[in-house]
Amino acid sequence: MFNQYRKVYLSSLFYGVTTCVLMGCNGANINTESTNLTVSQPAKQTIHINQLGYFATGEKGAIIPATKETAFRLQNSAGETVFEGTLSESRGWPAQGPNEFKFADFSAFTVPGNYVLTVEGIGKSGPIYIDSDANRRAHKAALKYYYFNRAGMALTEAYAGKFKRPAGHPDTQVIVHPSAASASQPALSTISSPKGWYDAGDYGKYTVNASISTYTLLAAYADNPEFYSNLSVGIPESNNGLPDIVDELIWNLEWLHTMQNDDGAVYHKLTTLQWPGKDMPDADTADRYVIGLSTSAALDYAATLAAASRILRPLFSDNPQQLDTWLASAKKAWNWAIANPNYVYQQPSDVSSGEYGDSDFSDEFAWAGAELFLATEDRSYLLPFKQYRQSLKEPDWANVAALGYFSLIREGQQLLADNEYSEIQTQLIAYADASIQIYQANGYGVAMNSEDFVWGSNAVVLNKAIMLLHAFHLTGQEKYRQVALGNLNFVLGRNPTGYSFLTGFGELTPQHPHHRISAGDQIDKPLPGMLVGGPQPGQQDNCKYAQNYAASSYLDDWCSYSTNEVTINWNAPLVYVLGSVLAQEQADKP
Repeated sequence: MFNQYRKVYLSSLFYGVTTCVLMGCNGANINTESTNLTVSQPAKQTIHINQLGYFATGEKGAIIPATKETAFRLQNSAGETVFEGTLSESRGWPAQGPNEFKFADFSAFTVPGNYVLTVEGIGKSGPIYIDSDANRRAHKAALKYYYFNRAGMALTEAYAGKFKRPAGHPDTQVIVHPSAASASQPALSTISSPKGWYDAGDYGKYTVNASISTYTLLAAYADNPEFYSNLSVGIPESNNGLPDIVDELIWNLEWLHTMQNDDGAVYHKLTTLQWPGKDMPDADTADRYVIGLSTSAALDYAATLAAASRILRPLFSDNPQQLDTWLASAKKAWNWAIANPNYVYQQPSDVSSGEYGDSDFSDEFAWAGAELFLATEDRSYLLPFKQYRQSLKEPDWANVAALGYFSLIREGQQLLADNEYSEIQTQLIAYADASIQIYQANGYGVAMNSEDFVWGSNAVVLNKAIMLLHAFHLTGQEKYRQVALGNLNFVLGRNPTGYSFLTGFGELTPQHPHHRISAGDQIDKPLPGMLVGGPQPGQQDNCKYAQNYAASSYLDDWCSYSTNEVTINWNAPLVYVLGSVLAQEQADKP
């Protein structure tokens, strides 16, 4: 709904419901023995852990309140001590508040099972799972979130279980707002723009945010095609010969392709003029508009369609017409952006939906240039990447330059000169090395500084993890993977709030996300598999927070759209990180 900068001023472990529809049991090999969904939430634990489960060969640790004790132990379900370790020295981290803490590192213990961590005088942790199975279920739920957020489709009980709902927003008669008018599509004419995903807690569809979200899922598939080729999450298209992640991507790509007008310009967004109420999609019947044009929308569109035309081509070798059409439209959007390099989206006075405002398009030119270069092998597209690229940072919707690096590292080695490819690698590894220093400096087991806790901080944590995983795959150095897993552990419970930020997964999870479907469906639990934005001290919604510290300022309440909303661009890096780690684990099995 709002998302970072987008506003005008800039349970025991969840295993599913009583059927397999949420997690996709259509041919999938997952454990469904435990199918209850706990109604009550236990109290917040004193010892903070990843509440879903640690990978056996990954970074594993817990945050302990400061104590004079120097040791901890892991015990199995029979009460036997299976591992003993030494606590770190007491540390402070300004991002989490004034209280000191210690770190209990049990990474060296790799035996799968269920355990409890104990510190004398502090007590016991919640259950500690060392097993990838819980992460597999979380990954499938995070990916299936996109199905639950589809526009223009009725969700049936066969695939949605108790979260079934009628279709909403067919978007076959979308009005062209005066801000988006052109010679071919004058103001108040209509276009058809069906399908796509609801962006966040609202029912808008935004080109800029859809682009980074779509690309991140495309990259998850491109980097792990074998893993995703056999992964079913239980959607209507399952078993159609395409990976489910690709089917989901096509649902959004087909909508995105409708957002270009005949001139090559791309509409900035498709929304109602005002925010909807807490209505289900089928009850939100206000007129919907395509609103505004922008250079950022055109370039993000060009990058995403070019990437899709290239990454998905092996799956459509017998019928590439749609991919060819996407690539042609990407070139057309690029040409419009070259002719209109500073077309800034301006929020019309009669519109209050999300803005996604941006006035610096250097990163968009760099990303789109990289994707079109790889799709066409025309080096003229590479010049903008070299001209506009900035110092490398983790991607977000307002800074997408890193996405071009990802694609060039994956696919560009044979097309680039050795020195060009080496420079791109060097920059990425330098970023990863700096992240390791941050991880080590704060002692909390996460590569985050106080200033990183912005709107959608959980996506920042996970996009940093993506950068680290790329460095791991480039170098084979385990240190990068370990810090990436530390970031994942933070999001899933090892953080100052004590929450696992993924709905439906963990002992303490968000119950009241800012998500209209979950608020309006009269079901006592939110949709599973949604990653909420996470802590940040801005408190732009004026709700009542108990903490003001950067990593502690979080509120599980509908009111808190600044920390408790969900969006497609926050779930996407979670899918990528879990999928990449699971794929590596699968590949390493004998």
